[in-house]
Formats: sequence, structure tokens, C-alpha cells
Amino acid sequence: MSSEQHWAKQKERGNAFFLRITSLIVKYLPLWAIRFATFWVVLYFFLTSKKMRENIRRYQQRLVKTTKVKLPSYAVFRQFLAFGEAITDCFAVWQNKIRYDDLIVDDAEDLYAEIDAEPKERGQLLICSHFGNIEICRALLNNGHHKNFQLSALVHSRNAEAFNKALVEAGANELPLIQVAELDAQKMLEIHQRIDRGEWIAIAADRIPVRGEKTKKIEFLGEQADFPQGPWLLASLLKAPVNTVFCLKENGRYRLKLRHFCPIIQGRGAQREQNIQQAMQQYARLLERECSENPLLWFNFYDFWNDNLTSD
Repeated sequence: MSSEQHWAKQKERGNAFFLRITSLIVKYLPLWAIRFATFWVVLYFFLTSKKMRENIRRYQQRLVKTTKVKLPSYAVFRQFLAFGEAITDCFAVWQNKIRYDDLIVDDAEDLYAEIDAEPKERGQLLICSHFGNIEICRALLNNGHHKNFQLSALVHSRNAEAFNKALVEAGANELPLIQVAELDAQKMLEIHQRIDRGEWIAIAADRIPVRGEKTKKIEFLGEQADFPQGPWLLASLLKAPVNTVFCLKENGRYRLKLRHFCPIIQGRGAQREQNIQQAMQQYARLLERECSENPLLWFNFYDFWNDNLTSD
């Protein structure tokens, strides 16, 4: 992927001004007015974002072809609208308009017991993605219901810092952010210490690094796509178990889906590479299943499969 096409190089549409406006809309308007305002803001971005429209259309075409899922009418616009509602919900949850009692906890493997463990237990990794609304999870798990739970997030760009700052101004607790682009030996030591103290680390596993290194071609929705190797290499180096988390809006409520994913990734050299490859492909299959169940909650709006390169 060329530097011009990298998702982190694309012009950031949701700048501080629009984030501030969104915060005020959510804070002062009733729900019907919030939905009304969101519709028109999303319509503007939809009409002025030709490349993003095409990228989502290609995602939906692959999804239909590989999973046979049936999409609703005007599916591309409705996916944009779902993203707009997800942004407003990020502010709403910190303004107590979405509460813990509104959350449907899907924890069939009792991961909560490990989240609630005493701090003397080592922390673990939470693998997330740009699918659904992970901010709802962070807000509702960080509101006193889990007193021993401490979470830090690894992020790929400064855009996440701007968004986090806007949320803090709206009432959010400030989440420690660790820049992946600056992940040197000192940062690795810090992360290792956090895990040893019992903290959990969240990292997205569906976007390639800003610098473009350490990626692997993984089959996703029937074709090869670049996925980051970093989260899985990090899990191996930290000797930490890996779990997955999804927070999905279904019928107006959020479902928090927590699952064990894999134990500590073992091995060295070629053996570790093979184990990481298997974990990455397994995660891509999981992501496929989640997309087939909630097809409009995929919020990667960039050229995920490098179609612009392959079509040249």
C-alpha cells in the first residue's frame, strides 16, 4: 500500500470542531433530535466521500459473495449512518445516556472472573477491531463495576488522541494511550510492567501499522488483505493470553461479547512465525463471522484490500 493510500495518511474528516459540535448535540438535544441531526451530518459526509463510498461498497460485495448475507436497501448509506450513530453514542455513554444496565453481557466463558481478579494476577491482551463500538465497552467497564480492572490502549495515530481528548471534555475518564509508532524498547518495558501489575492492554488487529512494517497477507472475505502482525508478536513477547472483545449495537442496545481467543503464543523463530500466522488467520475468520451477523458495523472506510493498486 502506498503512503498516499494508507488509512493514517488520509485527510481526517472528523476534526475537533465537528467533534465538539457532536458533543453539544448529544448533551443538550433529546434522542429524536440527535437522530435527526446525525442523519443530515452523515448525509453530507456520504455525498462528499466518493472514495469511502466505493470502499464500503467493495466490502459489502465481498461479504455478500463469501457469506451469502442479505443486505438491506441503501446498504452503503446505512453503513455510514451506523458509523454516525456510533460516534454520537460514544459521547452519549460518557454523559450517562447509555448506562451499564443497558448493556447485554455475552460472556459465555466467564472472562469477567479474570477481569475482576486481584491485581496480583498478570494482565492480558484484549484484541479489538474497527467493528462495532469499543468505546461503549471502555466506558461501561470503567465505571466502578470492575474495581480491579485497569485498561491501556495501543493506538496507531494521533487521530485517536484527538478523539480521546474530545471524549474527556465530554466527561470521559482519560484512557492511557500508547503510540504504536513510538514502540521502542522503553515503551515495551513499560507495557511489560503494566501487564505484570495486572493491567490489561487493548489493541486493534485490523489495521496495518502507520509505518507499514510487520504485516502479513491473510485471507479475509475471500481475498488476501494486509493485517498487522504486531498485536500477535506483542502477545508472544509479553507471554500474555489473548482475548477478543466486540461491542455490537443490536436492536437499539449494546451487546458486549467477550471470549478467550488463544493461550500464550509459544515458539521462537520460524515456529513462532507459523503460530502467529495461524492466530491471525483464525482472527480473520472470527471477524468474517461477526461481519456476517452485523454487516453494517464494519467501520474501516479505507481501501482495505488495496483495490486501487490491483486495478491499475
